[in-house]
Amino acid sequence: MKKRRNQGWVPFLLGLALLLGAWLLLKLIPGLDAEHWRVVPFLALGVGCGLFGSGAGELLAAQAMKKHPELQKQQEINQKDERNVALGNAAKARGYDLMTFAFGAMLLFSALMEADLLLTLVMVAVYLFIQFYTLWWRFKLEKEM
Repeated sequence: MKKRRNQGWVPFLLGLALLLGAWLLLKLIPGLDAEHWRVVPFLALGVGCGLFGSGAGELLAAQAMKKHPELQKQQEINQKDERNVALGNAAKARGYDLMTFAFGAMLLFSALMEADLLLTLVMVAVYLFIQFYTLWWRFKLEKEM
């Protein structure tokens, strides 16, 4: 329980720091005229909101579980249950299959729309990295079994 409570503080505080940094960049530094610098405050805002929400959710869940130890025990059992783990892995596999085809379609559309070549090449590199990572894990798991 203590581990879970402490894990929520890092994203919570990091999210707050990014939100503050985004606000400072937007309000106090008006000279962000260079095109590549205009996106930084909004990127910090988006990532900060995500981290803040994740950390706050973790902290609230830990607080709720502290008040109801029997519910915490049941949740730990459910998370470690083999059936739930198998269902989660099957859902991830289906999601990965869909992502593979959707990512391929996105690459095709990017090429057909004549998007920036660098952007298309970065997306191709990410796509190939994911595919090779999958193959690497498949070979590794086949050797173990």
